[in-house]
Amino acid sequence: MAIITISRQMGSGGDHIASLVASMLGYRLIDKHFLINEALKRDLIDLDSAKTIDERKPSIIERFDEKRTKAFYAIRSIIQEFAGKDHVVIVGRGAHLELKGHTSIFNVRIIADIQKRIARVMEENGVDKKEAKKLVKESDKQQSEYIKHFFLVNHSDIQYYDLVINTSKVSDELAASLIIQAARSIGVMRIIPQSD
Repeated sequence: MAIITISRQMGSGGDHIASLVASMLGYRLIDKHFLINEALKRDLIDLDSAKTIDERKPSIIERFDEKRTKAFYAIRSIIQEFAGKDHVVIVGRGAHLELKGHTSIFNVRIIADIQKRIARVMEENGVDKKEAKKLVKESDKQQSEYIKHFFLVNHSDIQYYDLVINTSKVSDELAASLIIQAARSIGVMRIIPQSD
């Protein structure tokens, strides 16, 4: 099975790029919404637990919350399952570390400069510059703590990625094409024919 993981900074366009890559290849997109819906469908989590599935380190109280712990492991289990049986593009959730060791995996990090990220968050969330800057900084902190807590590594360390793309320099569409071209050139993936 071919696996492409997309780790992204808030405001870098990573979610949109992941969606483009999945669509262009005919791969299944495994993102937060997919994971929550799949876990709910299987009765692995309840609606309250679904609200806690974020890329952030759990608080001291949350670490002892059985429902939150169960939700975290349910998400990890679903990622492992689909990565083992399907061609997938997985967004976030530390998938590049969760699936470390898979032979057909291509790990991508999407970044952008702070001003570009702030502008994008302002546009996407309808907030002012001050609020967007706060959201970006908080997201960076939470992502970093999440990866460090659950996987004991620095998520910004480029050794964990096969490709890093700065979307301050390229469009989302070009980024998606670069990912596909790079993954194909090293033999990680193939295109799935689209059904009519």
